[in-house]
Amino acid sequence: MAHFLTVVFVESNEADPTNAGEQLLRPYFARDMADSPDAKCDGFVVGGRYDGDIWGKEQHYDLTPAEYQARYGLDVVSPEDNVCPVSVLRPGLLPFAAITPDGQWQDCEGKSESQWQAEWSNLLEHFGDHLAVGIDCHC
Repeated sequence: MAHFLTVVFVESNEADPTNAGEQLLRPYFARDMADSPDAKCDGFVVGGRYDGDIWGKEQHYDLTPAEYQARYGLDVVSPEDNVCPVSVLRPGLLPFAAITPDGQWQDCEGKSESQWQAEWSNLLEHFGDHLAVGIDCHC
């Protein structure tokens, strides 16, 4: 089992960017990943273990889910900490995956770090006027 950060690009005028991000991720979700060839995760939540990471907030990746819940509680994770304009994403951020506004999944799997960094940089340039939603995915 693993967690990974996915950044979902949504239109800047989106009234509910967290919901829009979740809807774009939903086609890649399946409770039993063996049931869906397109599935990339069997669980996801806005923020989660990556709460605030897109803004540069200190992370606590080493906490177990129970420790995280005891320390922070789910009510501590707020949408505002996990949605930001692409232009102000934390410098050096390199997520595992990204989803474009047209629903296309892109990730680092099978790529060198430099190759994925170049693709990520292109995405940032192309979607620079959008919002980014940080989503913790589980597989």
